[in-house]
Amino acid sequence: MYQLTYRSKAISTLQVEDLDNILIKANEVNKINDITGCLIFLNGAFVQILEGGQKEVNTLFEKIKLDSRHHSVELLWENQYDKRHFSDWNMTYYRPNESAHTEYVNNLLLLSQFSEKFSGTLLRFWTSVGKLLNDDPNPITTR
Repeated sequence: MYQLTYRSKAISTLQVEDLDNILIKANEVNKINDITGCLIFLNGAFVQILEGGQKEVNTLFEKIKLDSRHHSVELLWENQYDKRHFSDWNMTYYRPNESAHTEYVNNLLLLSQFSEKFSGTLLRFWTSVGKLLNDDPNPITTR
């Protein structure tokens, strides 16, 4: 099993509808290619871990890097591991709204602190999520 973690910054004009479209397309493509993982969007930034076959994950990552809805794509870690850590997940994200922002952030902080970190990729993913949550106290608002 191949794992890859990256982070990027959303374009300033990104809308909730864009996030919905990302999720719809990711679910379609990832199901076909047997890719799982977790996508976090918060404070104008993405952090994502992808799991699957190395060829499939790398092909997807090359497409992700070309996506115009974000920039400053930075590969954080990649490696081989013996099992999936997000086997029950497809790609997911939280639909931002002000009323549940604090609960969402607190839940992600707990996950980042207590999730198993069996690989460098998982460690970098959860560390990046924790840093994203702690770096910018401004909540995301929807229009």
